[in-house]
Amino acid sequence: MDEYFKLAVDATMEGMREGTGGPFGATLVRDGEILAAVGNTVLKEVDPSGHAELVAVREACGKLNTLDLSGSIMYATCEPCPMCVAVMMWAGVEKCYYASTRTDAAEAGFSDQHLRDFLDGTDKSLFDLEHLEDGREDCAEIWTEFARLKAERA
Repeated sequence: MDEYFKLAVDATMEGMREGTGGPFGATLVRDGEILAAVGNTVLKEVDPSGHAELVAVREACGKLNTLDLSGSIMYATCEPCPMCVAVMMWAGVEKCYYASTRTDAAEAGFSDQHLRDFLDGTDKSLFDLEHLEDGREDCAEIWTEFARLKAERA
């Protein structure tokens, strides 16, 4: 475990020193193989989704040419935000160990509490999410076409 955290810390420090990333890093491992060891790329890519855990999942999926990272374990320098947890779950990451907490991140100016409050229903004022029930048959047709293509490829 120490080796995996060291790789994440090293990648994070490098990114911070180069001005390409913030204070977050992650290493993704499966069956003892290091799939990715990264710092975040938010500044480098000018991309708010460039969180370390997400970047690690992207790299690992690309390296292995799969969307399925079942059996892998993430070692994150800080508690993952809701977006990163969702990506790890979608990819099948089995477990995530983290060191610093969301409180530590918030004290440094990186709070994700607004996301957590939105997702748990505490505060819906920051983002308006509205379901259109009628008049979007074009969007409904996507599912029909998806089913047709899936059956055709089976």
